[in-house]
Amino acid sequence: MLSDLAKRLALRVLRAGVAAPTAQAERFYELQHLRRLLTLLDVDCVIDVGANRGQFARELRGIGYRGRIVSFEPIGSEFAIMERAFADDPHWRGLRMALGREETTLPIRVAAMSVMSSFLTERGGRAAERTEEVTVGRLDRLFPSLVEGLADPRVFLKLDTQGFDLEVFAGAAGCLDHIAGLQAELSVQPLYEAAPDYLEALGAYEAAGLELYNLSVVNRLDDGAILELNAFMRRRA
Repeated sequence: MLSDLAKRLALRVLRAGVAAPTAQAERFYELQHLRRLLTLLDVDCVIDVGANRGQFARELRGIGYRGRIVSFEPIGSEFAIMERAFADDPHWRGLRMALGREETTLPIRVAAMSVMSSFLTERGGRAAERTEEVTVGRLDRLFPSLVEGLADPRVFLKLDTQGFDLEVFAGAAGCLDHIAGLQAELSVQPLYEAAPDYLEALGAYEAAGLELYNLSVVNRLDDGAILELNAFMRRRA
């Protein structure tokens, strides 16, 4: 709760039309909640799906997480950049593949801004720069090799696959008991055709025994409305 003095100061600043650094503050609190959740859950393995160039893994190291990280990235050029990043980290490795509900190969649409690459078609008619055929696996089939050597795996699953998160989650059905926590991107305003909205995604995670721990803003529209959220969840006691 804000003290009366702090509240009066905040109101005065707002009345004067001063814009606070909202995005930076939201990002700080998101990382703070992530660090606390990893500690609460005693996580010893993070599975990073949709790793791009390894940004999330580097953030994990930046907030003090020192356990195992396994990053999945299917796009060759982005995986090569990430591979250089994890070369000197003995507890971080990567696999050049995507995850989904079926073991198959699929064409991924590679966007000019590579973090926006997706198996789905982007709304608004923007064309991909190119397509790339990539390998897709099921997480539950790969899971034993990912946690090998950990006596009692406490796994945190991070999903950021541009509209494909529920497909990845479906492919984790056989190992969900070992998933202690989850971070997943939720689309309030879907960016891709046929992508699930935030209510559908939250419902799927809750039906699997996870409960909401924190919501943080990823992106906003120009008028300030929420575009995307990150949901942090933990296994229900």
